[in-house]
Amino acid sequence: MRRVAQRGDILLTCDGTAGIDVIRRAAGRLAVPVRRIEVRTTESSSPPRDNNVIPERDRAIVAEADEVLALGVRADGNIYRALRERLLAERNVVLVALPDLQSAAAMGDLIPLGAIPWEPEIADQAPLGLVSEAEPNRTAAVIEVVPFPAMNDWDYLSHSTRSCPQPWPGQTQEQYIDSLLDNTPEADHSRLAALERIVTQRRLFASHRTIRGGYPMVCLTSAPLQDLPALRRFRSHRTRWDFEPFGLCIRRDWLLKRGARPVVYGNEATWTSLHDQDRPFFQWSDPESGLDWSVEREWRHPGDLDLSDLPVDQGLVFVPNYEAATRICPVSPWPVTLWPGFTP
Repeated sequence: MRRVAQRGDILLTCDGTAGIDVIRRAAGRLAVPVRRIEVRTTESSSPPRDNNVIPERDRAIVAEADEVLALGVRADGNIYRALRERLLAERNVVLVALPDLQSAAAMGDLIPLGAIPWEPEIADQAPLGLVSEAEPNRTAAVIEVVPFPAMNDWDYLSHSTRSCPQPWPGQTQEQYIDSLLDNTPEADHSRLAALERIVTQRRLFASHRTIRGGYPMVCLTSAPLQDLPALRRFRSHRTRWDFEPFGLCIRRDWLLKRGARPVVYGNEATWTSLHDQDRPFFQWSDPESGLDWSVEREWRHPGDLDLSDLPVDQGLVFVPNYEAATRICPVSPWPVTLWPGFTP
């Protein structure tokens, strides 16, 4: 974007292309003029069935530009094929050459056809903002990690945190993009950052995703934490792991008083038979089809869960290693322990 701004060029954009929100926000901050290419198409958002067909929006953006700056090209991908066609027509293509950014196979094919590799200067790679906030000092003088409770004494419900590749609850898309462009500490939306945010704000935010009926709920499990590593599975249809080694355990009795309940596992007939007040706690499960979610032993709490009055002896934070503990211990009012049995 600095290259475009310094040359006084106009940025061409097209809705639906990768990273478009970030590109347009960066252009606005650098006062780069933008022209939108309108592409009318009936194609769905899913990849085309014929892998040799280049989506119209990709073909249009590559065809209309005087110069194409390719940030990352995957060999045999849509952009790769579009750039190859452009180079065969003897038109300008620039490959941004940074470590681990480009496919070696793609560069090895496109450069002999005339693509020009360009390595940005260090100054060009710096955060967009003039001043970037320094990473806060997270080192505590003493880190105390408590032993994990015995499995036969387990009376907790656990909530596992995941990374958040989108704005936090209450954060706008623009604020999130700015944090990425400026490389501030707030740009960290990792699993550990999500846990730190929960502990610092003393709140678990409800989500309606994966909940039939769209009810905002906080999901927990009654399975002992020692059992979760064996239950950890990557669900490709959700593009995430079932359980992560970052989270919070809360005493069951404390949660029961605040409306938490175990879910009702069942099929369509079960859903139909439930009263309206019970449907937020429904989870479809069909062991015969191989989708038996009951192994998760899920509980739910309706709406956000306020942890501001959770006593020290009613909560337990878990992380996978001492490095994570050094970040969480200084901000956690509850003891911190290591998740047993976790293998990275």
